[in-house]
Amino acid sequence: MNPPEQRPLRVLVADDHPTNRAVIEIILDLVSAAAVSVENGQQAVVAFKADDFDVVLMDLQMPVMDGLTAIREIREYEDRTDRPRTPVLAVTANALSEHVSASKAAGADRHIAKPVTPEGLLDAISAEVARAREPAPAKKPKIVRGG
Repeated sequence: MNPPEQRPLRVLVADDHPTNRAVIEIILDLVSAAAVSVENGQQAVVAFKADDFDVVLMDLQMPVMDGLTAIREIREYEDRTDRPRTPVLAVTANALSEHVSASKAAGADRHIAKPVTPEGLLDAISAEVARAREPAPAKKPKIVRGG
């Protein structure tokens, strides 16, 4: 497999509205990202488990399974399988502070209000992907003092 820098950015897009998915796909095309689009949270979880993505863009209000539940299931799956944490960005019309808090509590790394702008979405994706690729801080050795 090519290093992440040599392949297109892989993005999982979960939104129940076809127009919203199309807009996000057009924005992702600007940076030659490879998008996999699904219509609900359940499909997002299935797609996430079946493939590797650099970032997930998750609507919150969807049928079958909402985005908050899907984010929690993705985080639980990562924990159970020791899979590295994938950035998840909540992309939603729900922009009140309680919505932001709920998405962060579910495990989202960032909350983006619709309507999105190309610059805003791509900047957010870039920042979260860069942060995810940073090496984890080394754990400090525990010093045991005898005596």
